[in-house]
Amino acid sequence: MMRTSGLAVLCLWLVPSLLLGGNEPKASGVEAIQAKHDRALVKDLLAYVAVDPTADDSESAYQTIFNKIISHDWFTEHETFANRYLLDHPEGPVRPLARIVATMARAEAGSYDEALTSFNALLSGLNTADQVEFASNFAENLANSATSAGEFATARKVYASLLKKFGDESPSLSQKVGEALAKLDRIGKPAPTVEVTDIEGKPFKFADLKGKYILVDFWATWCAPCLAEQPRLRSALTEYKAKGFEIVAVSLDETKPALLDYLKSKPTPWRQIHNSTGASDLVAEFGVTTIPATFLIDPAGNIVRLELRGEALDRALAKLFGTAKSAASPAQQN
Repeated sequence: MMRTSGLAVLCLWLVPSLLLGGNEPKASGVEAIQAKHDRALVKDLLAYVAVDPTADDSESAYQTIFNKIISHDWFTEHETFANRYLLDHPEGPVRPLARIVATMARAEAGSYDEALTSFNALLSGLNTADQVEFASNFAENLANSATSAGEFATARKVYASLLKKFGDESPSLSQKVGEALAKLDRIGKPAPTVEVTDIEGKPFKFADLKGKYILVDFWATWCAPCLAEQPRLRSALTEYKAKGFEIVAVSLDETKPALLDYLKSKPTPWRQIHNSTGASDLVAEFGVTTIPATFLIDPAGNIVRLELRGEALDRALAKLFGTAKSAASPAQQN
């Protein structure tokens, strides 16, 4: 089973568990109710530490505040608070959490040089072996943010800093970073040329769609972030298909029937391939190690963008198709 990434695992060395990271859901349901309650909790705790910042349990309040901010990606709106904590608490025990908020807020603002500086400041304060996983997961999320914005050089610098700090202590970390860098190295290179079969038994290769932009989406029906992205993919295909945009989904479900059962109730208007029955292993061909994972292939057949999800996908497609008949690829436009 592929592992999924997320900010939820970042703070395991400080707190037993966190909610799965992600934007606050707009739809009603358990997650929306939880987000509503968490917003109220954060508001109350912010008021509490503002009135009595030296209370005996103030650090518990700060820890809860930052955990909730991180779990919901509420970075930008709480950047000032995080920076104030860092300034006022030079020895504060939850400084790494505050630093995450400050760093990701800079990334969300598109200020990746500042985000990288903040990330390096966080690394400088981590000195024990049990913090390797914490640093690794945060680095992965920051690098993914940079990658989705087309800031590939920044993503490489994030991984370089991580290796410099902890590479000698963790062979598994070095392997993980190597895989991430290999994925970045695919930018500007041709997509795999293998032929596979889709779930209907029809042969397919990416060259069949040459002349179009193709979003290759690696997903699974058990992957909650993957399912959350489905409405956005539908909207994107509806808006841009006539302009030359296509989606090809590669399912990592353990069995093909699991995928087919899902599609019976929620059919998708794009081509579906079940990786383990598709004749070739696209996971290996693309170097996928986590899902969700996306690759954008340009009309010439080259991989030009990675990790396009959420608003990053919306921005990239609007930039591509908003300038009519432009021959520039996403890589050329960044």
